[in-house]
Amino acid sequence: MKLVVDCRWVTDDPDDQLSRTTRGLVHALAERRPFVMLVGPKTALDLLPALPWELLPSPYSPLEVLTGRKLASIGADVVFTPAPGLMGVGHRFGLLAAAGTPHVAEHAGLLDRIQTWPWRFRFTRSWMMRSADVVLGVSGAQQRVLLADSRSGQQVVTLHTGDATSVSPDAWRESAAQLDALVDEVYAAVRERRDAAASS
Repeated sequence: MKLVVDCRWVTDDPDDQLSRTTRGLVHALAERRPFVMLVGPKTALDLLPALPWELLPSPYSPLEVLTGRKLASIGADVVFTPAPGLMGVGHRFGLLAAAGTPHVAEHAGLLDRIQTWPWRFRFTRSWMMRSADVVLGVSGAQQRVLLADSRSGQQVVTLHTGDATSVSPDAWRESAAQLDALVDEVYAAVRERRDAAASS
């Protein structure tokens, strides 16, 4: 089973909450199982584990709609992303998506701010989440919003963490254990779908 984790959100900005969450969770998950990291042109690779990686365009790029095809071409069975996006368009792999929101630095220009708008409006964020097999939150309050916005039958899970602002794997080991189990669960569902498609 090939697991791919979207690490394109990792930056060296200490104020970037999405980056901190991704770093902590990725390092904790790397203690449990191997996976391929998905990185972008601006990904801070030195902040990530020493694991295999694939370079793809930025999640803000119009080419993001083709990411699903690229992931299929490298044999992805299950993909985890800490923020929703367009990679789920037409996907055949299992997809777990957390509800992270891209960070906008104080000095960011207008273009940088505009490109994060789809994640800042509830309607577009909800639309991007709907392609996921499982939607993940990091708090009870966030889970309530996700439940309200999820499609019928979509699984919504809250990851338990000691400190959601920490980059330390220690704070994310419980979350990583939950994610690890969900990956296996989603992979089993993917195999069932593939077997059904092959026999039809």
